[in-house]
Amino acid sequence: MRHLALFCTLLVATPALAAPAPATPALAPSATAATTPPALPPGGAVLERVVLLARHGIRSPTKDPQVLQTQTGHVWAQWPVPPGELTEHGKQALAQMVSMVRAHYTHAGLLPQTGCPQPDSLAIWSDAKDHRTRESGSLWAAHLAPGCGLHARALADGQEDPIFAGSSTPLSVQEQSAIAHEFAQRAHTLPPTVTQALNTLQAVLAPTACTTDTPHCLSANVATLAWKKDKPHLEGGIATGGTAAENLLLEYAQGMPAQAEPFGQTAPAPLIWQVFPLHTQESWLIRRLPTLAAHKGAAMAQAVQNTLAGKAAPGLPASTAQARLLVLSGHDTNLDALATLYGLDWAFTDQPDPTAPNTTLAFELWRTAHGPYIAVRLFHQGLEELRALTPPDPAADMQLIASGPSLQTLRPTVPAKNRP
Repeated sequence: MRHLALFCTLLVATPALAAPAPATPALAPSATAATTPPALPPGGAVLERVVLLARHGIRSPTKDPQVLQTQTGHVWAQWPVPPGELTEHGKQALAQMVSMVRAHYTHAGLLPQTGCPQPDSLAIWSDAKDHRTRESGSLWAAHLAPGCGLHARALADGQEDPIFAGSSTPLSVQEQSAIAHEFAQRAHTLPPTVTQALNTLQAVLAPTACTTDTPHCLSANVATLAWKKDKPHLEGGIATGGTAAENLLLEYAQGMPAQAEPFGQTAPAPLIWQVFPLHTQESWLIRRLPTLAAHKGAAMAQAVQNTLAGKAAPGLPASTAQARLLVLSGHDTNLDALATLYGLDWAFTDQPDPTAPNTTLAFELWRTAHGPYIAVRLFHQGLEELRALTPPDPAADMQLIASGPSLQTLRPTVPAKNRP
């Protein structure tokens, strides 16, 4: 079920920037960091506007170690910050990401070589719901225009923002039915990597669980669609395993010792690569369901479209007609939603998580002699770069993943596949 009808007015007014109906990412090729497309469109194109959607920096798990132990049957490492908060290590890694983005858009002519951007030409809007997104927005402000007094804006602290959270209107009966149907189709065609990853993770977290401790057996219930307050949630081994895989990655990216629990005697980096298909599959089974992505991502997609069209975006005070660069400081769930809406998909050769901390999706509007040109660019940092705080390498960490004369006609730039 595809619901972007609210864009019909904009579709007529600005056909070059029209937002598409949701696509099924399984059919969409992806880009990998192994191939570096041209940095700029050909033909003397001029970059006019950009919208960046950035995931926050490295955070601690959103649940404390005791809760994680209850859920998985294993002891987890202690973190230097409360659950769900940015770490100092994460702030340094994010600053490096912003510096790479700033250098790229300075070279592209969007940001000035010296001095500060024109007032109102650069805006940052953060999800107010979480402290980590507000902090990340502040880091974008500090490092994207150093010394210019730029401030990130947001709704009142803790308030749910429809730009990031999606529509407050409950899912209709028809939408719920469509989500259940889409989930069932995907749950019945799980790839072999899921079983392999479940077995590998089980051996690390609770090796005897499937015989002596059934509640912690990941394969006892692999995937179930549950409804809580009329919202869909994934339950079962893939959900638990996907969260555990992400927490393993966060521990490693944070720079924790390789011997920290739950790594034990297992080499952490290879383990993360082996089990991360669970997290990617978790996203595929719930976050990237087309109907759910349309419900969650419609407001943000409209904000992207309006900003590129030089219009103020409803519900987003930071976006004005003068904005040439808008940064949205959000979550991996937002990256998944927009990727689904625009038929985007990608994978990296140096990072198992396609929506890892700091990953930034860029929607660029270029003007050419033949009319508008939309380019979708992706910035990321490799797993070892995050861990060691190695400065990003633009040749490997920045690539075009799609382009076209409009948002509606985006086509993948490099054929590849990103399914677990």
